[in-house]
Amino acid sequence: MVLIGFGCARFYGLYRLSGLIAVGLGACLLMLTPGGVKRGASPVTWSVAVFLGAITSGLVFHVHPQSAVALVAGTAVAIMGGAAAVLVVASDRTWLRVVGCLVAGSVSLATLLEHLRWGRASIDVFNFAQRLTLQLLHGKDPYAIALPTTTPHVPLAHYTYWPGVLLLSVPGRLIGDIRVSNLLAAVALIAAITVLAKRHGGGEHAWRCLVLCLTLPFFPFMILQAWAEVYLMAAIALWILLRDKHRTSSVAILGVAMATVPTPLPLLVFPFLWWRRARVEIVAAAVLAVAISLPFAVWAGPANFVSYTLGFQAHLAPRVDGLDLDAAWIRLTGAWLPTWVWPAWTGTTLLLLSRARPRSWTVAFYLGAVLLAVAFLFAKWAFFNYYFLVVMGVILGGALQRPSTVSAGAPEDPIRISKSSDPVAVAAGVGGP
Repeated sequence: MVLIGFGCARFYGLYRLSGLIAVGLGACLLMLTPGGVKRGASPVTWSVAVFLGAITSGLVFHVHPQSAVALVAGTAVAIMGGAAAVLVVASDRTWLRVVGCLVAGSVSLATLLEHLRWGRASIDVFNFAQRLTLQLLHGKDPYAIALPTTTPHVPLAHYTYWPGVLLLSVPGRLIGDIRVSNLLAAVALIAAITVLAKRHGGGEHAWRCLVLCLTLPFFPFMILQAWAEVYLMAAIALWILLRDKHRTSSVAILGVAMATVPTPLPLLVFPFLWWRRARVEIVAAAVLAVAISLPFAVWAGPANFVSYTLGFQAHLAPRVDGLDLDAAWIRLTGAWLPTWVWPAWTGTTLLLLSRARPRSWTVAFYLGAVLLAVAFLFAKWAFFNYYFLVVMGVILGGALQRPSTVSAGAPEDPIRISKSSDPVAVAAGVGGP
């Protein structure tokens, strides 16, 4: 996770050879341990990870510092956040951990606020959602107008995301900036991961997962750029958190978020393939997402809606600035990778990973992260927000890690573990409601 974070932070998730090497090494380490770790990492390992994560976070917004003073200040702030994060891992006192999390989180928040311009950003993802959410609030078709883009060789485009992004952006837009909604989704994601970690691995594990989220260099930039992947990622975590006692609500949350962007969906592939109950819930959520999108498709015209949201992305040319092997290959050979490479590698990876044993939710999300890493490395483009999903998939899988006596060999939907005192029944995942 630290390697992938460093690679993304190297130049805002755009192509740099050193960044691609770091991301590639991180992806290779994921592939070499396809079932996740067999036991918890040591406090030293966690301390190194959160400290390096905080140092890396300082690189995201200080790639080209305006002065030596700015560089020193940014480094000092990053070191302070890293030291506070280590305190969370090393201490066993609650008040020290709270202080450490507040400092680490405040450093990330201060980094975000330092570069935030209320109601303005230099990326089309933000500009589209900011303007078209207002268009929707005025009762006008948000897909009817074309806006300038920051995509090379594409001067104008209609809105390319599904309508869930606009609907979820409404709370932020009502107070002037849609990124308030992104911030709320990020908070929900971190909170859900923390509660899941406590539920499955205890308080110590919860503190560590929390501070890891606070220090890795993803959330400030994800929010600043208004990247919509945070919505579905948060919904997946909330679905897992709530589905045992609030099944309908959890499916509704997942369904609304599935009407945003498709990029995080591979994280749901293995739960869908392995467990019947999860498959039913994912299908129900997908039906809800279609129901949410249908009025907008009728409003814009079905052909136009499909063209704007799917056809546009499919017909875009590869990006030379992508943080992927395609961009490296064209620099090396002067030609793009053959079109069959991406489906071949991704399909083969999916086929091999789907046969993994044992099957647990930790393994499902861990392998989902591996699948995403392979898909993004061979895709025609991949950027900062894509690798955010890889890392969050690993963290979510880690948060769901149970003691080996519980997680090993659970055959069917092991989230629903009985409260029975019989350890054999618990280990087998039977006897649930």
